[in-house]
Amino acid sequence: MIAIILAGGKGSRMRGEGEKKEKKGREEKKGRGGAETEKALIKIGGQRLIDSAVESVQASRAEGLLVAVTRNTPKTAEYCELVNYGTVKTPGESYHADLGFLLLRWPAFVSVACDIPFLQGWHLNALLDAFSHLRSCVSVTGAVPLDILPRGAKGGEKGERARTKRVTPSYTFEHEGKTLVSCGINVVTNSEDSVPLVFSDPLLGVNVNTREDLENAQDLVVEHLEHLKKVW
Repeated sequence: MIAIILAGGKGSRMRGEGEKKEKKGREEKKGRGGAETEKALIKIGGQRLIDSAVESVQASRAEGLLVAVTRNTPKTAEYCELVNYGTVKTPGESYHADLGFLLLRWPAFVSVACDIPFLQGWHLNALLDAFSHLRSCVSVTGAVPLDILPRGAKGGEKGERARTKRVTPSYTFEHEGKTLVSCGINVVTNSEDSVPLVFSDPLLGVNVNTREDLENAQDLVVEHLEHLKKVW
């Protein structure tokens, strides 16, 4: 099954917040999260979100990949061409409209949001396995429980970072009495029915839609790398 990375959104929440703040220097315009940077090209932990997504797909059992771009993301399209990522152009009218457009060509595919910095290949393999074991061709939605999301960061008086509230999810839904967070990976089909695949990995629930999300993700990447160094 092919995986399609969705990188054609307007990024209005990220851009809207950025435009309200003063410009933070030329380095932000070069891909570190400035308001003028398309979301897929933002760097977290020194790596562009789109490159991170591509690496995760390549580490999975997905049968090929494409990056879906739109008129909203011309720089992302240019970058994909530069680094030889295959692309497909979608209308860019809305998330669901783009999925419908893609379903006309691929009756079933893995959709991957471009803004999930902690996505790994095994997450996608689990999604593919879950779909293969279903008796009917229904969609599968990757999710994590709301109550395991990592905590966001809040600046203190002296600039220290203290964990306070949990990171803010983009979309939640109820299933069997639990609140789940949709984490941006799905097996998409023409079926109106969908079943959740619940992961126990808190970091999978982190995505980047706002400047606050970006700051939290940057901090969490640093903490995650420090933890790995201790384990090694």
